This record gives sequence, C-alpha cells and structure tokens, in this order.
Amino acid sequence: MTRRAARAGLALACLAPAPAAAHSPLPGIEGFYTGLLHPLSSADQILVLLACAALLGGYRLRQVGPALVALIAGLVVGAVAGSTDADPTRWLYFYAVLAAGLAALVPGRWPAMALLGAGLAGLLLGWASLPEPGLWRDRVITIAGSLTGAFALVLYLAGTLDILRSTIRAPWLPVAFRVAAAWVAAIAALLLALFWAPEAARPPGL
Repeated sequence: MTRRAARAGLALACLAPAPAAAHSPLPGIEGFYTGLLHPLSSADQILVLLACAALLGGYRLRQVGPALVALIAGLVVGAVAGSTDADPTRWLYFYAVLAAGLAALVPGRWPAMALLGAGLAGLLLGWASLPEPGLWRDRVITIAGSLTGAFALVLYLAGTLDILRSTIRAPWLPVAFRVAAAWVAAIAALLLALFWAPEAARPPGL
C-alpha cells in the first residue's frame, strides 16, 4: 500500500500544473554554460582543440604539466589581449595544420614543442573566445566559461590518449594516433585553403 500511494502521489505531482523555471536562479550561470560550449561552436576551434590534444597526447600525461600551465596562461592572455575587431580564423587553421602535423610526424619529441604548442593554442583559443561587446560582467562570465571548456576539453582528450596508450599495448595504436593527427592536419589545411579562396569559390557557410 505504501508503494502504491507513493506511485500515485508521484503521478499526481507530474500531472499537476506548476510554473516552469526556465532560467537558473544563479545570475549569469546561463552565460557561463554558453561559454563552456563555445569551443565546440566552430570548426576552427574544434580543430585547434584536436590538434593541441594530439600534440600533448604524444607524451605521458605526467610529462605535460608545464604545457598545461602554459595552456592556462595562454588562454588568459589571449582573452585579455585579444580583440573582436580582428578575425583569428586563419590563425586557428594554421595552428591546427602545424600542431597536428608535428603530432603525426614527430610525436613525443622535444618537451619544448609541447610547451610552445600548448601556449600558442591557449592564446588563439582565448582570442577566439571573446564574446560580442556588452556588459562587462556578462562578458567576464561567458569568457570564464569558454576558457574552462577549452582547457577541460584539451585535458580530457590528451588524458584519453594517454590512457589508451597505457592500456592497449597493440603495435598498431601509435600508428593509428599518427594517422588521426595527419587527418586533422589535412582537414585544417583544406579549410585554410578554402578560407583564402575567392568568395565565389567558397562553399556556403565558409
């Protein structure tokens, strides 16, 4: 009887009309979540995330601590020093070509390469994360979400590569990583070429 009563009460509660809370009671939290997903909103930023993760994924995760610090510093500097008057798209594509190409050709070489690559990715992603002009408080919250999302995505992707390498000892796995990085570089190179192509030659949306 108790279970039946509980089920009946739950059904009545679901059917009862009540005002819907469409917005969070915490001011600005919508802007933070919007910024959190911003790195996944365009192809250029997605390619930079994949290229940076591929570059860092060539090392053991414990080796890239300084590179992760450089990534954080780059994100902050890019967000502070960047400007919405300039378009970073071509530089994002160029970085993706370079970083993914290095990840495919010389994975895990030269720790300085990971440090510089992560710092440069942070600068570009921070620049690309700048929202349109508006209230400074809303912009700060949105930018904070964007920087958090970019850092978390790179960290999780690079960490996943490290876990796969540690758990799967198959000889084909490093080759698969390099092939995937080469594909990222090739896609970025194609999009960069289309970006520089005459307006009439571009597909719709580019």
